Amino acid sequence: MSFNSFAESGSLFNTNNNVFSDSNEQEFLPASEAFKVDSTIESGPQGNVLKFHWVIADGYYLYQHRFKFKALTPESAVLGTPVIQQKGKEKQDPTFGKVTAYYHEVDISVPVISPTSGSIEVQVGYQGCADKGLCYIPQKTAMYFPLHDISSTNNTPTNTDPAVIPAQQDTSSAIGLAAVLDESSLLAIIGIFFILGLGLTFTPCVLPMIPILSGIIVGQGDNISRKKAFILSLAYVLGMASTYAIAGVIAGKTGSKLQLYMQDPTVLFTFAGVFIVLSLSMFGFYELQLPSSVQNRLNDISNKQKGGTLAGVAVMGALSALVVSPCVSAPLAGALIYIGNTGDGLLGGISLMALGLGMGAPLLVIGTTGGNILPKAGGWMDSIKGLFGVGLLAVALWLVKHLLPEPLVLLFWGLCAMIAAVYLGAFQPATTPKSQLFKGIGLSLAALAVAIILASANVFAPASSGFSSQNATNSSTEQAGLAFTRIRSQSALDQALTSAKDNNKPVMIDYYADWCISCIELEHGAFKNPNVLTLLQNHQLLQIDLTDNDEAEALLDRFNLQGPPSILFFDKEGQELAHARIYAYKDESTFLKHLRSTFN
Repeated sequence: MSFNSFAESGSLFNTNNNVFSDSNEQEFLPASEAFKVDSTIESGPQGNVLKFHWVIADGYYLYQHRFKFKALTPESAVLGTPVIQQKGKEKQDPTFGKVTAYYHEVDISVPVISPTSGSIEVQVGYQGCADKGLCYIPQKTAMYFPLHDISSTNNTPTNTDPAVIPAQQDTSSAIGLAAVLDESSLLAIIGIFFILGLGLTFTPCVLPMIPILSGIIVGQGDNISRKKAFILSLAYVLGMASTYAIAGVIAGKTGSKLQLYMQDPTVLFTFAGVFIVLSLSMFGFYELQLPSSVQNRLNDISNKQKGGTLAGVAVMGALSALVVSPCVSAPLAGALIYIGNTGDGLLGGISLMALGLGMGAPLLVIGTTGGNILPKAGGWMDSIKGLFGVGLLAVALWLVKHLLPEPLVLLFWGLCAMIAAVYLGAFQPATTPKSQLFKGIGLSLAALAVAIILASANVFAPASSGFSSQNATNSSTEQAGLAFTRIRSQSALDQALTSAKDNNKPVMIDYYADWCISCIELEHGAFKNPNVLTLLQNHQLLQIDLTDNDEAEALLDRFNLQGPPSILFFDKEGQELAHARIYAYKDESTFLKHLRSTFN
């Protein structure tokens, strides 16, 4: 099977559109010819396996991270982890960073977890580029497969290849871990997950839990014993581990990756608010505790805790596991891949319970000893509670920082640092060597806070760019670039072209996408050249954005194009200057030469 998105368009450019030519002009293949895909289905001892084979034309390549496989029907269908046979070529991509690309051919196997009979419809997605600079829009197609009856396959020996091809050495650590787990015994799996949990303790996944647990211990007051601190810490860790166990059961049953659902902005902002409320209690604005009627019933268990009950602490551990810990690291990703592919809910629960206990073991030690060594009374207690409050504020900000504007995030970090400086005694008299030490640390932190706050307001920008008025003027001109009007639909394009014709203005159309490397190079190069700005100052500049655009193919087909970057020019009467078309990337000098030859 193959894609036919552009089959009807034939070649990219017709003869009439190719009057203008130079050594840099290039005709590109349609996507269906550049990337030919075929598919088959095979069955083996482990079930049905979908096999996809791409033949890639010379001078073209496919991105590894842009392969997508999604089960469409039936609704209960679940696909396993795709496995790529070939070793790709590493490339440094200005847009995606370090990526793996495939030239000439690539084979991918995708196991079908369910159903085990009947049929399945799968959406296959991929994206590639040409070495000459053209990027194709993401390709998608739906493929239908009749499934082999697995019951008969499992009972009868077969010479068919195994369903899951062993992971190559160049595959990710997540897939590599899944392969290791697949060959291990139950006890070995539990041990591996526990060790992985210990390793995850020292990553950003778990470190934010320390101020939460410490804040709970501090909130119990100045009479907390080591035993009580241990019990509270144990409740917290068990709550956290139990949450992972539940996630493991669900992952085993459905193959779901729960951490994705827990990164919904609404969920993140909600729990950030919870941590802000908790931090304010650390600052002394109010005291959080359960209603007296409920608290009295649990007195024997909680030993009259002032800050909550064992159940409440366990709930905090559960919330921390779900929200504070996104855990997208390779070990946990590999664990979820393995659990999802086994379809074993019990194994999933036991495995992730072990992982949670491993993550919680150091927290148990910290909580137990930390509660015992905290100051027992006096102003120090208020200072430490305040610092833990800052820690809770930092957790709240850490949760949502990727959803906020960068200047606002910097401002909030600066405010957190300033509050911490206050609780360290930066602005209080220092009468003892110890207080002088903390005052010095506090003043240093306050200075850092001021610098961060000023940076958030971009106060330093004029100083860095104002060494000379000429440089400042040139920088401003270059940074402005061409002022495009963004277009995302055919109706908007029609309206813009009609408006330009009515106003007797020539038009330049730039086809753009966020994933188009050459487009971004044009943005930072030719489109910021002062001479280019001058030549195009009387043009109506339109930029057709193909990023996540349902009309992308229609917008490309309208002018018989294959992908961005593509640049078209129209005269004042609305007629295209067919000879002036630009396909693929042009450096500043070439682009400027092209404009001058077109308009002179």
